[in-house]
Amino acid sequence: MSGSIPRWVLFSAGAAVLYCIVVMGGVVTYNTSVLNASSYAEITGGGFIYNYRIADIRSGITVGVRRELPAGTHLVADLETPDGMLELNQDFVPGHRNYMFETPPLTGVEPDRDYLARLRVVDAVTGNEIERHEKALKTGVAPKVMPDKPLTLGPGYYPNPDFWKKPDDADPTKASLTNGG
Repeated sequence: MSGSIPRWVLFSAGAAVLYCIVVMGGVVTYNTSVLNASSYAEITGGGFIYNYRIADIRSGITVGVRRELPAGTHLVADLETPDGMLELNQDFVPGHRNYMFETPPLTGVEPDRDYLARLRVVDAVTGNEIERHEKALKTGVAPKVMPDKPLTLGPGYYPNPDFWKKPDDADPTKASLTNGG
Protein backbone atom coordinates (compact mmCIF):
# COMPACT_ATOMS: atom_id res chain seq x y z
CA MET A 1 0.00 0.00 0.00
CA SER A 2 2.78 2.38 -0.73
CA GLY A 3 1.62 5.75 -2.01
CA SER A 4 -1.90 5.46 -0.63
CA ILE A 5 -3.23 7.57 2.24
CA PRO A 6 -3.61 5.69 5.51
CA ARG A 7 -7.17 5.06 6.62
CA TRP A 8 -6.78 6.88 9.92
CA VAL A 9 -5.82 10.11 8.04
CA LEU A 10 -8.91 9.89 5.83
CA PHE A 11 -11.08 9.19 8.88
CA SER A 12 -9.57 12.15 10.78
CA ALA A 13 -10.04 14.51 7.83
CA GLY A 14 -13.66 13.40 7.36
CA ALA A 15 -14.34 13.82 11.08
CA ALA A 16 -12.83 17.33 11.03
CA VAL A 17 -14.95 18.35 8.02
CA LEU A 18 -18.10 16.95 9.65
CA TYR A 19 -17.27 18.76 12.92
CA CYS A 20 -16.82 22.09 11.07
CA ILE A 21 -20.14 21.66 9.23
CA VAL A 22 -22.00 20.93 12.49
CA VAL A 23 -20.40 23.86 14.35
CA MET A 24 -21.00 26.32 11.49
CA GLY A 25 -24.60 25.13 11.16
CA GLY A 26 -25.12 25.68 14.88
CA VAL A 27 -23.60 29.17 14.73
CA VAL A 28 -25.74 30.18 11.73
CA THR A 29 -28.90 28.80 13.39
CA TYR A 30 -28.15 30.62 16.66
CA ASN A 31 -27.33 33.93 14.94
CA THR A 32 -30.48 33.72 12.82
CA SER A 33 -32.64 33.12 15.91
CA VAL A 34 -31.00 36.05 17.77
CA LEU A 35 -31.46 38.33 14.75
CA ASN A 36 -35.12 37.34 14.33
CA ALA A 37 -35.77 37.97 18.03
CA SER A 38 -34.12 41.41 17.97
CA SER A 39 -35.91 44.67 17.32
CA TYR A 40 -35.98 46.30 13.90
CA ALA A 41 -34.50 49.61 15.00
CA GLU A 42 -33.12 51.31 18.10
CA ILE A 43 -32.31 54.80 19.33
CA THR A 44 -28.52 54.83 19.21
CA GLY A 45 -27.98 58.40 20.44
CA GLY A 46 -29.57 61.72 21.11
CA GLY A 47 -29.39 64.95 23.01
CA PHE A 48 -29.26 68.70 22.69
CA ILE A 49 -27.05 70.54 20.22
CA TYR A 50 -25.85 74.03 21.18
CA ASN A 51 -24.31 75.98 18.30
CA TYR A 52 -22.97 79.18 19.86
CA ARG A 53 -21.77 80.65 16.55
CA ILE A 54 -25.29 80.93 15.21
CA ALA A 55 -27.12 81.18 18.58
CA ASP A 56 -29.07 77.99 17.95
CA ILE A 57 -30.35 75.17 20.21
CA ARG A 58 -31.77 71.96 18.75
CA SER A 59 -32.51 68.46 19.99
CA GLY A 60 -32.50 65.21 18.11
CA ILE A 61 -31.93 61.48 18.01
CA THR A 62 -30.07 59.05 15.82
CA VAL A 63 -31.64 55.74 14.88
CA GLY A 64 -29.84 52.57 13.88
CA VAL A 65 -31.56 49.82 11.90
CA ARG A 66 -30.69 46.44 13.41
CA ARG A 67 -32.36 44.25 10.82
CA GLU A 68 -34.10 44.77 7.50
CA LEU A 69 -37.50 46.40 7.78
CA PRO A 70 -40.50 45.53 5.61
CA ALA A 71 -40.68 47.61 2.43
CA GLY A 72 -42.49 50.93 2.85
CA THR A 73 -42.02 51.11 6.61
CA HIS A 74 -42.06 54.58 8.19
CA LEU A 75 -39.79 55.68 11.02
CA VAL A 76 -41.60 58.26 13.15
CA ALA A 77 -39.81 60.27 15.84
CA ASP A 78 -41.85 62.16 18.42
CA LEU A 79 -39.58 64.71 20.09
CA GLU A 80 -40.75 66.70 23.10
CA THR A 81 -39.92 70.40 22.88
CA PRO A 82 -40.74 73.29 25.23
CA ASP A 83 -43.69 74.02 22.92
CA GLY A 84 -45.04 70.43 22.91
CA MET A 85 -44.47 67.26 20.90
CA LEU A 86 -43.00 67.47 17.42
CA GLU A 87 -43.51 64.58 14.98
CA LEU A 88 -40.81 63.89 12.38
CA ASN A 89 -41.27 61.21 9.73
CA GLN A 90 -38.84 59.37 7.43
CA ASP A 91 -39.42 56.45 5.09
CA PHE A 92 -37.23 53.38 5.44
CA VAL A 93 -34.80 53.02 2.54
CA PRO A 94 -33.52 49.46 1.98
CA GLY A 95 -29.82 49.27 2.78
CA HIS A 96 -29.82 52.55 4.76
CA ARG A 97 -28.71 51.75 8.32
CA ASN A 98 -28.73 55.13 10.13
CA TYR A 99 -31.29 57.91 10.36
CA MET A 100 -31.22 61.32 12.06
CA PHE A 101 -34.15 63.26 13.43
CA GLU A 102 -33.55 66.88 14.49
CA THR A 103 -35.86 69.65 15.65
CA PRO A 104 -35.88 73.17 14.24
CA PRO A 105 -34.29 75.80 16.54
CA LEU A 106 -35.73 75.72 20.07
CA THR A 107 -36.33 78.40 22.67
CA GLY A 108 -37.20 77.99 26.34
CA VAL A 109 -35.20 74.79 26.94
CA GLU A 110 -34.98 74.06 30.66
CA PRO A 111 -31.79 72.50 32.04
CA ASP A 112 -31.99 69.26 34.06
CA ARG A 113 -35.47 68.46 32.73
CA ASP A 114 -36.24 65.24 30.87
CA TYR A 115 -37.58 65.67 27.34
CA LEU A 116 -39.14 62.56 25.82
CA ALA A 117 -37.86 61.17 22.52
CA ARG A 118 -39.99 58.36 21.09
CA LEU A 119 -39.26 56.26 18.01
CA ARG A 120 -42.12 54.42 16.36
CA VAL A 121 -41.72 51.91 13.53
CA VAL A 122 -44.96 52.02 11.53
CA ASP A 123 -46.18 49.66 8.80
CA ALA A 124 -47.01 51.74 5.73
CA VAL A 125 -49.80 49.46 4.50
CA THR A 126 -51.80 48.98 7.69
CA GLY A 127 -50.62 52.01 9.66
CA ASN A 128 -50.05 49.74 12.65
CA GLU A 129 -47.16 50.37 14.99
CA ILE A 130 -44.63 47.52 14.72
CA GLU A 131 -42.48 48.61 17.65
CA ARG A 132 -41.73 51.58 19.90
CA HIS A 133 -38.65 52.84 21.70
CA GLU A 134 -38.29 55.74 24.14
CA LYS A 135 -35.39 57.75 25.51
CA ALA A 136 -35.15 60.73 27.85
CA LEU A 137 -33.09 63.67 26.58
CA LYS A 138 -31.64 66.04 29.15
CA THR A 139 -29.29 68.99 29.05
CA GLY A 140 -27.30 70.45 31.91
CA VAL A 141 -26.67 73.68 30.02
CA ALA A 142 -29.03 76.61 30.59
CA PRO A 143 -30.13 78.48 27.46
CA LYS A 144 -29.06 81.75 29.10
CA VAL A 145 -25.46 80.94 28.07
CA MET A 146 -26.53 81.21 24.43
CA PRO A 147 -25.84 84.65 22.89
CA ASP A 148 -28.86 86.77 21.91
CA LYS A 149 -27.54 87.21 18.37
CA PRO A 150 -25.41 84.98 16.16
CA LEU A 151 -21.65 85.47 16.63
CA THR A 152 -21.04 84.87 12.92
CA LEU A 153 -22.92 85.18 9.64
CA GLY A 154 -22.91 83.04 6.51
CA PRO A 155 -20.98 79.95 5.51
CA GLY A 156 -17.60 81.68 5.96
CA TYR A 157 -18.29 82.51 9.62
CA TYR A 158 -18.04 86.24 8.94
CA PRO A 159 -18.24 88.12 12.28
CA ASN A 160 -21.73 89.50 12.91
CA PRO A 161 -21.35 93.30 13.04
CA ASP A 162 -24.44 93.59 15.28
CA PHE A 163 -22.79 91.41 17.92
CA TRP A 164 -19.15 92.50 17.60
CA LYS A 165 -19.61 96.27 17.81
CA LYS A 166 -16.62 98.58 18.16
CA PRO A 167 -16.40 100.55 21.39
CA ASP A 168 -18.12 103.90 21.48
CA ASP A 169 -15.37 106.54 21.49
CA ALA A 170 -17.58 108.97 23.40
CA ASP A 171 -18.24 106.55 26.28
CA PRO A 172 -15.14 104.72 27.62
CA THR A 173 -17.33 102.61 29.94
CA LYS A 174 -18.73 100.70 26.93
CA ALA A 175 -16.49 97.90 25.80
CA SER A 176 -16.73 95.26 23.13
CA LEU A 177 -15.63 91.68 22.95
CA THR A 178 -13.17 92.52 20.17
CA ASN A 179 -10.90 94.55 22.39
CA GLY A 180 -11.02 92.20 25.39
CA GLY A 181 -13.55 94.31 27.31
